[in-house]
Amino acid sequence: MIAVLAALLLVGLVGTASAEAHSQNRQRADIQGQGGEGVTQRNGARLIRSDHAIEVRWRLRTPAPGSYDYPTADSVPPGAPPHPEVVPGHPEVFTLWAFVFDHPDQCTEPCDFDDIGDTPARGSIYQLDGTVAEGRRIHMSGKIRLGQAPAVGLGMSNPEGAEVHVAMAPHGMASGDELGRQLNGAIGGPPQWFPAIFLAP
Repeated sequence: MIAVLAALLLVGLVGTASAEAHSQNRQRADIQGQGGEGVTQRNGARLIRSDHAIEVRWRLRTPAPGSYDYPTADSVPPGAPPHPEVVPGHPEVFTLWAFVFDHPDQCTEPCDFDDIGDTPARGSIYQLDGTVAEGRRIHMSGKIRLGQAPAVGLGMSNPEGAEVHVAMAPHGMASGDELGRQLNGAIGGPPQWFPAIFLAP
């Protein structure tokens, strides 16, 4: 099911926030090591919920090149353009993804790829951000609004009650003319991702 990730960078995040006051729910989560092992950055992920959107803020120390596991260049969704060779180096590229499960009580326990799409849990996948990590820390963020098209799935409908999984995917050393492909598409799977999980309030 890893292949359901689409090689699409989300667009259309240009709407402005309403001047009306909205209730918000703020959560923090540890960024885990690859495959969910250990803790890479305590409280490095933040989620802000409202009745019309969710916003993710992501911050952690940049992993040292060669200090972690890399996906292979062919671990991309079917039909996606080829990904450049994935090798350690400086600077490296990372992308940030959100897996939003509108009805976590309907998940297969735990919420996972089986709950993406037209399922009782109504899971959707969004690309939040991408960056070239040139400094000591990685900062990424992204916002998902009601009505915004996902890369995969039916689209978020329950921002205040959804379970949200966020994952950082490594793409290896920045690759010149193919940097756009690295920044704007999926690669790898849970064994290579650095995740954080926000349970429903």
